[in-house]
Amino acid sequence: MGTRARWFRFGATAVVAAAIALSLAAGRGAASTVYGPGGLGEPSLEEGARIRALGGAGVAEHGPIQFSLVNPASTTEIRTLLLQATILPSYRQIDGKYATSETASETVVPSFRAAVRFPLGMVLGGAYAVGTDARFRADRPESAGTVSALRIEGTGGLQLIRLSLAKAIGRTTRVGFDYEIVAGSFREEWNRNFADTSLTTMSDTVEVRYDRVGRWRIGGQQSLGSWTLGGVYETKRELPMTITQRGAGSTIKETGRSLTIPDGWVVGLSGMLTTRLHVATQYRRANWKRESLQSDLVDFRPMQRYSFGLERVGSSQDGASWASRLPIRLGVSYLEWPDLMPLDGETTIAGGSAGVNELTFSLGTGMATQDKGGGIDFTIEAGKRGDKDALGVSERFVRAALTLQVGDDTWK
Repeated sequence: MGTRARWFRFGATAVVAAAIALSLAAGRGAASTVYGPGGLGEPSLEEGARIRALGGAGVAEHGPIQFSLVNPASTTEIRTLLLQATILPSYRQIDGKYATSETASETVVPSFRAAVRFPLGMVLGGAYAVGTDARFRADRPESAGTVSALRIEGTGGLQLIRLSLAKAIGRTTRVGFDYEIVAGSFREEWNRNFADTSLTTMSDTVEVRYDRVGRWRIGGQQSLGSWTLGGVYETKRELPMTITQRGAGSTIKETGRSLTIPDGWVVGLSGMLTTRLHVATQYRRANWKRESLQSDLVDFRPMQRYSFGLERVGSSQDGASWASRLPIRLGVSYLEWPDLMPLDGETTIAGGSAGVNELTFSLGTGMATQDKGGGIDFTIEAGKRGDKDALGVSERFVRAALTLQVGDDTWK
């Protein structure tokens, strides 16, 4: 067996093992956001480290190892087989309007993907991605009735499983289809400990489970010279849900309600400004609205993400220094969460609501394997979200994305 073949088999096994282990570990993570209560939680960006470094602008990216998890059409140039896994450690500082600052950290796997090329240029793929992450923990004093300490813990969110089929039409047009299975659950537990030790701790639990249903995502790309225009359309789908409330000696189960996953679309452009300067831009929208989920704790608006990135492509000339061979990527994104939260001091949205806006800056680099069939990419992201005046809390965060890709250029 050749050296490259041995390297591929070892690397493929490592990627799959790491992806499974990390996905299991992610479920045991710590608090992810203080904005989880009452909503779907933190919107996740499923892209790998390279596209994250471009601010998330990936819908028009394409190539043997430069595909996007947003656009199924981007995989048409995969040579034979490609595996990708991403790990995302993060650290955040939470600043409250009336309390001291707190810190939290976690490690999640936003996505992993496999794709294989078949005869006639057909590419079949499968991917797992995190749609939203609603894990959190909040501690606050309570004085209603008697002095007590209240702890609220929540876990859950939406997970996405995508089965993809893509094909190139000529040299400049690419199309792809995703059948996306949407699944998820949410659990919120309230524990109230009284200062009076003669009183028993009170516990209440709310569990929400969504039926697993599928929807279609349709993507395309059109190239003209060194520039590519990409777009994706996502269909709407309802997720029937079951809500179970458990209190002191009672259980209430409610059915007949649903969460509407809205339709949405993505459009973007990428290309070369010079022989070594690459630019990418993207707009992404999901049409959340009040009717998506009737609730007194959260309202909804459209989710919008604006992304822009620049990449200095690494030099491929003989004799170039190692520094010039490394790509340098810079990106920025502005995200408007769909969740509209109660205003500071209000317990429901009847008293008004405010949105969570997020600004993120990113810096990244990476390297390809010797056979150009895989690579390692690394990105640092830093940003802030929330409004302390309107919502009573704000967050600052730092994330480190590491993506390992393994391809097999020996299978011809």
